[in-house]
Amino acid sequence: MEYLKTNYSDIKKVMIGKVPAVIIEPKEATNKTLVFYHGWGSDKERQIFRGNIFASYGYRVILPEARHHGERNVEKLDHEDKDVEGEYILKVIMHNIEEAPSIFNYIEENYPGSEIAVGGHSMGAITAGGLYAFKKDLKMAFIFNGINNWKELVRGVNELKGQDKIDERGFRINEFFLDMNPMDSPEAFKDRPLVLFNGRNDDVINPAGQESFVKEVEKVYEDKKLLNFKLFDMTYHQITTQMLEEAIKFSKNLGGF
Repeated sequence: MEYLKTNYSDIKKVMIGKVPAVIIEPKEATNKTLVFYHGWGSDKERQIFRGNIFASYGYRVILPEARHHGERNVEKLDHEDKDVEGEYILKVIMHNIEEAPSIFNYIEENYPGSEIAVGGHSMGAITAGGLYAFKKDLKMAFIFNGINNWKELVRGVNELKGQDKIDERGFRINEFFLDMNPMDSPEAFKDRPLVLFNGRNDDVINPAGQESFVKEVEKVYEDKKLLNFKLFDMTYHQITTQMLEEAIKFSKNLGGF
């Protein structure tokens, strides 16, 4: 896929363990690295323009390729098929989480001393939200159109598959998400900078699920300015320029990243 190049960053493709990735390096030296995960049906190349926006504000950006997507879609899955999405999406998120330590190790080895944040859109936002809960030394999370209430996530996926209860065939996957639900560990987020932006009109991921997470986690925040949840009017399942601008402003002015 062709992508726009700029004079303000260098772009290279790498393999991090078994994970193909794109790294966008700002021309000016930085000690801040953002790992940004793409959504269902997307790929790392389609995040490069977005990644360049972050890079222009001083972040090194790593864009991992999720399994069954982009060059890893060796099975040629049809991402528009709802049955395929229902069958694979939780597996892909779990694989993202399982592969994340190799990415963090790569950063530590190649960019020693770098501060690390995570982010993503949709499926990628769900990945980033989980990683932020699990890895306490991450400096920030940018969660766009995601859901950190994984009980609702599992319920929604089973609805997509036409099931009223947890599918026994996918029990191990469902059990992982229910056991590791970030909503059940609000203390993991306490006073850590967190952007949670959703489109009010999102018809893919119901923003009510993220709102329920926020109502739970805000109870433990002493500095509530660090919890930045917003529903954007007249916005569907998309990242807008307003979302990006407000997220980066928050990161710079309040998040310390």
